Amino acid sequence: MDQESQIRAPLEHPCYAGHFPGRPIVPGVLLLDLVVEAIGQGAPRALAAVKFHQAVLPGDALTVRWRREESRLSFRCERSTAGQPALVADGVLTL
Repeated sequence: MDQESQIRAPLEHPCYAGHFPGRPIVPGVLLLDLVVEAIGQGAPRALAAVKFHQAVLPGDALTVRWRREESRLSFRCERSTAGQPALVADGVLTL
């Protein structure tokens, strides 16, 4: 991956009330919003592929790595666990 940015899941968000009360996790759509904002290429035309590998909790700090090739952008979202990167999500956006 050629570029990288840091993101943090918000500690408070209205969607946590329903996802899930008492033990919130970051919904995939919110995580994708954070990734798209971090990449800074504007709104994608399509989500060609995405896979969520681990749950993201409010406040989690993540690294987004991406590479753009023409109109396709591949990304990886990782959390550092014991000093090692752990894949949280990856996918391909069409720009």
